[in-house]
Amino acid sequence: MTAAETAELAQSILDSHHALLRRELPRLAEALAGAPPRLRVPFQHLRRVMDDHMAKEENILFPAILALARGEAAGGCGVGGPIAQMMAEHDEIRTLEEALRSASREAGPLEPSLLALLDDLGVHAAKEDELLFPAALELALLAAQPVIEVDEASPPPRRKAVSAPPVGPPAAGRCIRETQGTCSVCLQRVPAAVMVRAGTVVLDKRCPEHGTTSQLLSRRPDRWVELDRYYFSVMDESHPQRDYIVRMTERCNLACPICLAKANTEDTPDLDLSGLESLLSERRGVKIDLMAAEPTLRDDLEDWVRRVKASGNIAALHTNGIKLTDREYVNRLKAAGVDEVFLQFDGLDEEANKALRGRPLLKARQAALKNLHDAGIATSLIVVIARGLNEAQVSATFRFALEPGNEHIREVFFLGLRNLGSARETGALAGQQLMPDEIIELLTEQEPTIRADDVHKFNLAYFAMLSAFHVKKCLYVQHYLVARDGHGGFTPISDVVDLPELANAAVRYAARRKRHPVLARAGLGASIVKAGLRPGALRMAGDLVRLESLFASGMNLREVPPRFLLIGFITACDPDNFDAQVAVNCGKGELSSDGGFIDSGAVANVLREARFQGEGRKPGPAWRAPARPRS
Repeated sequence: MTAAETAELAQSILDSHHALLRRELPRLAEALAGAPPRLRVPFQHLRRVMDDHMAKEENILFPAILALARGEAAGGCGVGGPIAQMMAEHDEIRTLEEALRSASREAGPLEPSLLALLDDLGVHAAKEDELLFPAALELALLAAQPVIEVDEASPPPRRKAVSAPPVGPPAAGRCIRETQGTCSVCLQRVPAAVMVRAGTVVLDKRCPEHGTTSQLLSRRPDRWVELDRYYFSVMDESHPQRDYIVRMTERCNLACPICLAKANTEDTPDLDLSGLESLLSERRGVKIDLMAAEPTLRDDLEDWVRRVKASGNIAALHTNGIKLTDREYVNRLKAAGVDEVFLQFDGLDEEANKALRGRPLLKARQAALKNLHDAGIATSLIVVIARGLNEAQVSATFRFALEPGNEHIREVFFLGLRNLGSARETGALAGQQLMPDEIIELLTEQEPTIRADDVHKFNLAYFAMLSAFHVKKCLYVQHYLVARDGHGGFTPISDVVDLPELANAAVRYAARRKRHPVLARAGLGASIVKAGLRPGALRMAGDLVRLESLFASGMNLREVPPRFLLIGFITACDPDNFDAQVAVNCGKGELSSDGGFIDSGAVANVLREARFQGEGRKPGPAWRAPARPRS
């Protein structure tokens, strides 16, 4: 097939089969909404799969094929990797097609339309597998071969056989997967690729106007690539959202130079909480994160905590802690039903606090922590780490959380600084951003008994558990676990359970989960029990089982056994590191006054940046309560 014929075939598939599916899938989905589950459930699954499948073909693969047909470079991962992915997805689509054909009589008068759609789907997949994809691979092979100039009198050169097209130009490194990112300048969605290059893993973003930019993801390609591939083998977009950010107010009593929320932006009103009422009425057992700039500035905060609890959900408060220095106020929050508090706590170095928050805050935070301890409120420390500023605070804060009397601190989240909100607006601490792998390296360097390879194995098991319980979670959120010894020391989980066995169990779970989901989940559970058959684990078996159960019921810190300290290595999604394939699995949805309801907090972050940039809206000084009139 010639290049022109390949381009013509690709365009005809877009104009006919894709156009038909784009039109008929939504129409039939609405018409079959009341159909029996035997038909409705696989059709809903087919629609989700096809929406994602066609988006990847239309935004990534077909543009690359058309570029090759024009004699241009395909860019990114080339076409080899995406074609292999599309062909694998065709197998899943054919399985769904067979299930729908066997249940088609349940469609009643819509049966002919359904069967016509399935017939077209089969023709569509066959054209791609048998005609378009082989032709595209041939074009890629020809493009990869060097042009050799020879003397006409010389014999024709011998070409070395090439078994498969390369995934990208040699200088570009090795491609892991194609995705979409955000241009750091114009904030538009652009083609992107996760690449291994020069001993690092990077996210390359290709903006037609502003060129290619790269975001460092990791300096350990061996671990990152394995975790990336494993993550996408077990994490499904269909998993329901179970954690929602409610941006109650954009006001704040601080004006942090690195504020992710871009607090005190003019003309951003407080949230009308009628939207939260609707959210609460439709869901049970989810986590409601009462946050944004500073939710304690809302006079009705306690009322909304009560409503969250009355609806059967988890009430989580995110705060800078200034108002929590008031013991009476903390006790009122406890009485209202707050389950957990996420407290900004950027370490014990006041100079770093000034750089991050604009003022010293250690005494206020320590007072807030004492009040939370006395009230018995489970607490997570949110520790922003900036390159070259407070990296030593990783170990210092970890050890602080382990001190006797701090058992109410159930979690420490190390949050890598991001180019988001006020930090992006002002350029504060530019170039000091960090990704989770870099923070893992900092902790393992400062605490040698915690080994990076053990953290990696733990996260394979962690993502397997999340998948087994249908919990969404971002690839940029990773964890580890230690047990307190009661004297300020700890035992890493690697000394308690058999982490290599857990990692192997995670791999076995991934291999069988789609064909035999019940057996896969049962096998994972049995392997977890087996991995825990060590003397140290047997002594804390009850607490380990209790911790495991929280994956199903919601990770309420109040229920985490005090003997454990969870460690999180996280980052926020900003225009630099945004990866659309990761963002669809964001573990938090969002409700805000200016953005409405968005099922992915990662998407909400980037949309907010674009909205503020387009409107020229800027953060202002710290909010101050109006002065009371003198009597």
